[in-house]
Amino acid sequence: MARQLRVELTFLSTLQQVAGRSTLWLESPPGTTVDRLLALLRERHPQFQGVEMLVNVNGLPVTGRHVLAPGDGLFLLPPG
Repeated sequence: MARQLRVELTFLSTLQQVAGRSTLWLESPPGTTVDRLLALLRERHPQFQGVEMLVNVNGLPVTGRHVLAPGDGLFLLPPG
């Protein structure tokens, strides 16, 4: 059985207010993309539904198709 991928999400700017904290951890199956992880975030934390976010992985901008790896950190910030 494959281990879960554990990813740290760091909320920046006004997204900290939406989250009610600055970071949280999500677990997902190996091979999860950024888009799927954001979908999981919205499923598990409904306050994020309809909230637009820009995503950096390990400090670099990525697309939603980016596949996450163990140890990756997502930085979420509001657009503009």
